[in-house]
Amino acid sequence: MTSQTVSAPAPLRLGIVGCAPFTHGRMWAEQWQREPEHGLIAARLWDDDPAIAGQLAERLGASVADSPDAVADDCDGILITVLDADRYLELVRPHLLAGRRVFLNRPLAGNLGDAREILALAEAHGARVYSASALLHTHAAERIRAVLAELGELRFFSVTGPTDTADWYLPHLFACLAGTLGCGLARVLHADLPCIDGDPHRLSGPAIVSVEYGQDAAIGPVRGVLALVGPGSDWYGFTLKLYGSLGISQDLEFDVGYGLMFAAMRDFFATGAEPLPRALMLEQTAAHYAVLRAAREGGPAEIDPQGARP
Repeated sequence: MTSQTVSAPAPLRLGIVGCAPFTHGRMWAEQWQREPEHGLIAARLWDDDPAIAGQLAERLGASVADSPDAVADDCDGILITVLDADRYLELVRPHLLAGRRVFLNRPLAGNLGDAREILALAEAHGARVYSASALLHTHAAERIRAVLAELGELRFFSVTGPTDTADWYLPHLFACLAGTLGCGLARVLHADLPCIDGDPHRLSGPAIVSVEYGQDAAIGPVRGVLALVGPGSDWYGFTLKLYGSLGISQDLEFDVGYGLMFAAMRDFFATGAEPLPRALMLEQTAAHYAVLRAAREGGPAEIDPQGARP
């Protein structure tokens, strides 16, 4: 009897648009090099600062593209990870027109109108799109849904996250809800984001947001609260508490990591199958910008993925 060695599939080559410090592009590229089991490598890099891209490329054995469009050369897919989501539509457009597979960091776009245009371009040109918080891919989701089933009719929920950066971390809270309670968010009832100079990247205190699911949501028209603990705390995590007609849950913790997301990325770039429904990606984006609008205007805001307002 002879034995055969089954070799692992070749890693997928990815182009990254935006690899400056604090970007997920840089963080993930370095993690993929340390952990080759994910089967992903950063093969082509571009950044507004060519020196930054060059230094990272030298460490990773990658090449530097001379434009955001050129990162696609000899790659299996593209990641858009610049820090400014307002630029996502501009940067992703040529890749969508070429029918490529693209991951965009959360939120999907700088406003809801841009998000809709991104998905429309993908539809028109056969491109594939994936955008998600890592909290949409956790081991905790199945366990939390099991707890939910034991509590009877859901009456109220609260989800809490860390940090003093609302603009980047609110998407994580909405991801926690989508992965456990499902889709169907209808409106932001109130949003208190105490920001420094009106900048949602710089919270001056805890952020509190009240939201409501719609009548047609699977869990019904339930209300709940999202909170970010704000500055001055070393705690990092995401917790959910559920209040049902038959009881109350413990604080339910989400695991925080990228392993499941990287597995979803690999399948996406290898096959083109989108890990998440486009309607979910759009609802997550609509919810994020509805919070910012409610905080800015001082009143409730509808979460309408197809609405006219950005």
